[in-house]
Amino acid sequence: ITHDTISRKQNIALELSEQRYFKMTEEVQDYAIILLDRDGTILNWNKGAQKIKGYNDNEIIGHNFSVFYLDEDRKNKLPDQLRRQAETEGRAMHEGWRKRKDGSRFWGSIVITALHDRQNNVIGFTKVTRDLTERKLAEDTMRQDAAELESKNRQLEQFAYIASHDLQEPLRKIQTFIQVLERKIGDPEARQKYFDKINQSAKRMAELIQSVLNYSRLSHSDDQLQPTDLNVIFENVKADYELQIEEKMAVIKSDDLPSVKGVPLQLTQLFANLISNSLKFSITQPRIVISSTILQPGEIEKVNPSLNNEIRYAKLTFNDNGIGFEQQYAEKIFTIFQRLNSREEYSGTGIGLALCKRIVDHHHGHIEATSELGKGASFHVYLPLE
Repeated sequence: ITHDTISRKQNIALELSEQRYFKMTEEVQDYAIILLDRDGTILNWNKGAQKIKGYNDNEIIGHNFSVFYLDEDRKNKLPDQLRRQAETEGRAMHEGWRKRKDGSRFWGSIVITALHDRQNNVIGFTKVTRDLTERKLAEDTMRQDAAELESKNRQLEQFAYIASHDLQEPLRKIQTFIQVLERKIGDPEARQKYFDKINQSAKRMAELIQSVLNYSRLSHSDDQLQPTDLNVIFENVKADYELQIEEKMAVIKSDDLPSVKGVPLQLTQLFANLISNSLKFSITQPRIVISSTILQPGEIEKVNPSLNNEIRYAKLTFNDNGIGFEQQYAEKIFTIFQRLNSREEYSGTGIGLALCKRIVDHHHGHIEATSELGKGASFHVYLPLE
């Protein structure tokens, strides 16, 4: 057998092998298998690619593979980055949303592998894509379910806190008024005055209990949001803390506050915790000032880029003249059960400010604090107006 005969047989075997390979890849329907040149131009197209991406071979061959990527990914040059990674490292892998011919999206898992000639020069790439949309949606659903479960647990925790803490204020007032009444039971004018105060406190407590019960039946959703006048919220909270305000001779002033779309009970808890916090952490006569400004569209981005920059926000600032804290602890104070002061010095559960943050988060807002030790604190609350 001559050398030419052997060479011809090898070439024939090679051609048959290549034909079988291309036939195999062409018939595969569960994977999009395509061949790219060095610039990412599509050279072939199998049935899996047509099934997953929607193009016929005559519609897509000759186009760059970047056509499958979302506009944002193309703007960030993700296709080029993957191609260069495959060229330098031999392989590139990625998962993300991709675009079909009809504009719909699918979650694609891709592997781009570099092809080399005998001199080890890159001559092109193979690109294999799997459609993992069902898996992605299942994972997203699982994460959503987990988030909802966590939300339910937070609601339960908040419910327990309200029941054990905030309802104590009207009860404390009733007990105090009864003690005063016992001493002045013979004074008709004082008797009527304190009976009225007891009735008002009992009524307020009944309203709180009913609100808590209603809240406990609600899901954690935007359906709870309703137009809420923050001036009414402020006056109700000030009435709840009437005794503490009188005992400490506190001065509490407020601007004319806007109305926001919110949950009245939660906003009441927000104001109550911030005001009671200022009353608690005071040495001299407490002075609390609530100011309000409106941020126009585009202004919230510098505060928190994750918020909706296209709408207006109300900025509420709660200033006090209390003991303050070092600015390095400004984030720690919003963590549940984290306290900067000992329980012997100042009472409290360590949950109040953490609850404030959760309430603000539920309202798609933001809360932050600024302070200097011994010079009071300022709490800045941002709530969307729309």
